[in-house]
Amino acid sequence: MLISNYGFFEIYNKYPHMVVPNYQRAYTWNKEKVAELLSDWEEYLQKSPNHSYYMGTLLLYHNKEAASYEIIDGQQRLTTLALIYHTIEKELLSGQELRYNQIASAYNISNNLNFLDSKKELLEQFKKAEIFSKLDFTLIVSDNQDHAFTFFDSQNNRGVSLGVDDYLKAYHLRALPQQLQAMRAKAWEAITFKAKKKDDHLLDLKHLFNEILFKIRRWKGQTTFPYPYKNNVLGEFQKNTYQSGNDERFRLFPNSNNMRFQEIVLDNLTLNFIASEKAMSIIDYPFAIRQPIYKGQNFFDFTEKYHAIFNLFFNSDIPKTQAVQKSLEFYNVIYTNDMSEYLRYYIQMCIVAYYDNFGEDRIFEAIQYFDYYIGSIRLDKYYVRSEAVKNSLKNAELNLIDLINSAYLPHEIFSFISNVKPVDEIYSDKKFLNEKRQLKNSVIERYIKRVFGFYNVEASHPEYLNNFRSRMQWIK
Repeated sequence: MLISNYGFFEIYNKYPHMVVPNYQRAYTWNKEKVAELLSDWEEYLQKSPNHSYYMGTLLLYHNKEAASYEIIDGQQRLTTLALIYHTIEKELLSGQELRYNQIASAYNISNNLNFLDSKKELLEQFKKAEIFSKLDFTLIVSDNQDHAFTFFDSQNNRGVSLGVDDYLKAYHLRALPQQLQAMRAKAWEAITFKAKKKDDHLLDLKHLFNEILFKIRRWKGQTTFPYPYKNNVLGEFQKNTYQSGNDERFRLFPNSNNMRFQEIVLDNLTLNFIASEKAMSIIDYPFAIRQPIYKGQNFFDFTEKYHAIFNLFFNSDIPKTQAVQKSLEFYNVIYTNDMSEYLRYYIQMCIVAYYDNFGEDRIFEAIQYFDYYIGSIRLDKYYVRSEAVKNSLKNAELNLIDLINSAYLPHEIFSFISNVKPVDEIYSDKKFLNEKRQLKNSVIERYIKRVFGFYNVEASHPEYLNNFRSRMQWIK
């Protein structure tokens, strides 16, 4: 491993064949980050123009086979400097012609170039001050890929801390053949780009891994509650994944999504097996949400399936069947931002786990039952924290997520929720009914009125809370 200090121009003279590898995240700097750098330069030129300006550490992996230097840490800064240099000089240095596979990179590059065009007067000052000749870097070059990725797992010197999706993409891309890396990286970045463009964090992959997949996979039994700390999530989808003995073949596991025959009919005293003729799409991949995951290709297929399921329900741009649309309308009416995010994420888990097991079969009925169950937590607590979700299991016979994953028929889930004692006690609590005056305009009362509103039940009667006790009868 070589560690040296270089000026801006020296880097391109010594390492002219730098590339952005497929496993890298997209170029994410926005105009605010670029403006921050320009402001720093402006202050530096006013206070200490005779000293160098330190731009931090760059980390390169020397890929001898490809005769190139892969940028492991520093592509955000190098790309931004290339944009500034091009705006000032109307050209790029040899070696600055980096290529990017991600849509998000092109989007941010275009936006930042437009922003820099509006700062030409300031950039002219930097040109006269020969700002690029004043930039210094610490350059680390490793010819050992494992060592390089150890550095990669630390955060950028000046950039945004990496999220779990960035780590997971990089980790599993390395397990793919070279010819598949660009394709998978592009598909991954397309998902994050669309979520960012819609400004909807629910649709990004960080939310999917942290709040949905990790919790469903790890929430087992009555006592184990999975907190989505970064190391825990990475452990589940990195350390706990398996290496396939054959890079092109992955084992499938028995579940409702992976069986040839779905029904048996008796015809003239002969048993005939009826095979599924359902067309295979991403959302129908024969995986189960709690199955073992193999590194590389299998991980990306797994992610693609469950992102498609989540997208089906929570992305308004995706076409929906009537059953899914009615379910989403219910969610949007009841689970507004006024509802605790812990409860919103809880019902999202239930919906994804249920669809994974049963598809659209009685899905609208299911979301109403889930709300009846989760709504009892809202009624019981003025302040809902993660512990409230965890503690809601203490007196129940089963973990709801376990039940959804193991049930053979939707009726098993509905029957459990209808009869679970702790939930019934909350809805029947006379103390709660006697305290209705204290509920005025509270989060609890607003939740109750949203439920009344969805079912078109009158909520103005003085005894309307008594009616709420019978809401099980409203489920359609």
